[in-house]
Amino acid sequence: MNWSQKRRGAGLLLCLAFILSVFTACGAAVSTNGQAAKPVDPVQQERITYLDGLAGVMYNLTMDGQVVEAREKLLQIAQMIPTIRFEGITTVAGMNALTETVTGAELVYNNIKYSPEAGQVAAAKIRLAIDALSHKNQPMWLQYYKVLQNDVSQLSMSVKANKQGEAQQALGKLAQHVDIVHPSLVISRDEAAVTKLDSLLAFIQTNVMATPMKTNELTLGLEQLNRVLDELFMKHKDAIAIVPLLDPKQPILWTLGMGLIIVSVLSYVGWRMYQTGRNIVSVKSKAASESEK
Repeated sequence: MNWSQKRRGAGLLLCLAFILSVFTACGAAVSTNGQAAKPVDPVQQERITYLDGLAGVMYNLTMDGQVVEAREKLLQIAQMIPTIRFEGITTVAGMNALTETVTGAELVYNNIKYSPEAGQVAAAKIRLAIDALSHKNQPMWLQYYKVLQNDVSQLSMSVKANKQGEAQQALGKLAQHVDIVHPSLVISRDEAAVTKLDSLLAFIQTNVMATPMKTNELTLGLEQLNRVLDELFMKHKDAIAIVPLLDPKQPILWTLGMGLIIVSVLSYVGWRMYQTGRNIVSVKSKAASESEK
């Protein structure tokens, strides 16, 4: 094999490596959040949409104080969930979070001493969680970003002023609001990011309840909490990078686009190899030159 053939072989290997890396990156992009790897069954999507309607009615009935009617809608939701396949819609953790939320709501609504406040919280959690399934791009729970920001701000001011009582009250309000959106976070976001949030809240609670309150640790913890909230709510510039840039509903168009890119690259590399081969001047050994003479 002469030098020209070796060079062409090396070029071909580079092309193959490029193609492999492109398709590897593409596969990773499609399955970034574990939800877009497979197309969603239209039948299942219709059931999710119907479930979303039930959750909305249940929430409104609860807010209006019509507990019996709201309980009936909750029963329909509980009966319908096992009939839905959540593959491509959310992860196993997300499905478990939804199931646990509905189960918790049933305990609240079936309690002999029904609490309107607890019922409203339970209805809100279900409403947001099911909405997160049916509206992936703009779920309602994103509206809680400002609420959580204000909670963290109030907690930070109390910590800086070293007012432990006010800090504990602010933390209680923050924990309640996080609890309302928590199932939605598990449904919509990476499990590791939600675990990070839970760990931070536990760390902050430990230091707020300490005697004396550990202000230095809390200051660092609250700074980190703001960054995690930015990540979960897609407000941070770095967090935007993890949003899938591809539409999972149009994999064919995307594949064709990538195919055109690969063909273009291969054509260009082939042309370059051809031009290089034309300009190569073969170099023979001294013995080979003498033998031709």
